[in-house]
Amino acid sequence: MRRPIALALLLVAAACGAPAGDATDSTSQDWLEVPLADHVFRDMPPGYRQDTLDVEVPPGPGLEVKLGMREGAALVYTWVAEGLEDPSLLVSEFHGHTEREPGEPGTLMFYRKASGDREHGSLIAPFDGIHGWYYRNDSTATVVVRLTVAGFYELTGS
Repeated sequence: MRRPIALALLLVAAACGAPAGDATDSTSQDWLEVPLADHVFRDMPPGYRQDTLDVEVPPGPGLEVKLGMREGAALVYTWVAEGLEDPSLLVSEFHGHTEREPGEPGTLMFYRKASGDREHGSLIAPFDGIHGWYYRNDSTATVVVRLTVAGFYELTGS
């Protein structure tokens, strides 16, 4: 099963890898190189990671999953709630906030507020700080949220 995918990647790499204007390459007239647009590519420092967390969310006041991120760091995520009979009973907020200085207000930004049993998305952190999810389970049974995250972040606690 992997062989066709590897072959397709090899063919794409071969087609895209020829130097522009190479007279011996019949595909050189098939591609027009365009300038790189702003915010399309971002070089990141080492620190890429992937995590899958099973978060038990009991009925009641809720809990948070927190990631530390630097401004401009990126992540992609997906989560699915297991054992939830009525998806409207799980409230989630994806948000970020700065670290607060004593006596000073912090900055808070909500990226998404919803109810349901799943979510998929990405984030480029708008500021240094804590970014993550708040889950509140309004059902009568504990729900397990399986959160998978990949990108440039640190787990800071729940």
